[in-house]
Amino acid sequence: MHVCHSAMALRSTSDLGQQCTASSTPIYVVLSLHTPSLLPHNTKRPGQNQLAQPPTRRSTTMQLTSPCRHTMPFLVGVAVLVLAAAAARADGALCDKSDKAALLAVKSALGNHPDLSGWNSTAPCCAWPGISCDATTGRVTELTVFALNISAPVPAAIANLTALQTVNLAYNRLYGRIPAFLGPRALPDLTFLRLDGNRLDGPIPPTATVYDLSVAGNRLTGPLPAAFAGAEFGSVDVADNQLTGDASVLFGAGKRVNSVRLSRNRFAFDLGRVELPGALDILAVDHNMIYGGIPAAAAARRWLAFDVSYNNLCGPIPQGRYTHRFGPKHFAPNKCLCGRPLAPCG
Repeated sequence: MHVCHSAMALRSTSDLGQQCTASSTPIYVVLSLHTPSLLPHNTKRPGQNQLAQPPTRRSTTMQLTSPCRHTMPFLVGVAVLVLAAAAARADGALCDKSDKAALLAVKSALGNHPDLSGWNSTAPCCAWPGISCDATTGRVTELTVFALNISAPVPAAIANLTALQTVNLAYNRLYGRIPAFLGPRALPDLTFLRLDGNRLDGPIPPTATVYDLSVAGNRLTGPLPAAFAGAEFGSVDVADNQLTGDASVLFGAGKRVNSVRLSRNRFAFDLGRVELPGALDILAVDHNMIYGGIPAAAAARRWLAFDVSYNNLCGPIPQGRYTHRFGPKHFAPNKCLCGRPLAPCG
């Protein structure tokens, strides 16, 4: 930008003693900022330690024009102060003090793991690996401790991070119960929760009504909470546990859920009585004790994943363009399912 126009707003034309023109020879001041890389919350596979991403460098250029050279020391000073403030924000200087204290308590509860050495009192917490913050308030909005093989209970200090939107603690060796505070009742902005690939046991708490929920691959027992019937889920993954009872509460014509994974549990309910949600395009209910038939509406869906094998289902397989994509292993064995890709119905 031509800063000389701003200078004329500060001083009169007579004081400047010259006119600023568009043809002025520009002079540039370039300052570099470090901006921390923030981890994405949608990590999908273990073995990728994303807690060590370096900061990126960003350059900001200010243009000064030659007719206003006598104002340059003042203007350059202002530019330095403004950009220094921006750099401070980019490096996380807005980090909320109470959130920083809570994160240090989380680190301690996780045994001060070496990969969390960047979490220290000398660095602003919004610049720590695995942490994201609101750019205006400095409140912590994302907590990611992924695939570090940490053996500990879920840290109670997470409850003090009340602006959290995303929690990803997947693929560690966390044990004990899922705390009741991991849900919108205690963390009202929380919409994404990954606890899959741990050693958590006991029932799923009724407060875990998070929009995107994954607790797969643990040792959870008991039925799904009754509160799940009225919850608004986008995706639910409770596969590979020891859960029992009726999981039909996750379905319904008015629900917005697009992915339901119930595989390898002990659920027992009549799938034929289920109304498939309009957005559902991933259904994995294999290796349970589900009975009845496959809903006829399944024929018209654009399935991305579909597996009903190893259950007690019976009756004709709904025939549709997308159900034809899945081979026999997605339907058998069952009690008496028939039709393509299995044997014809008698």
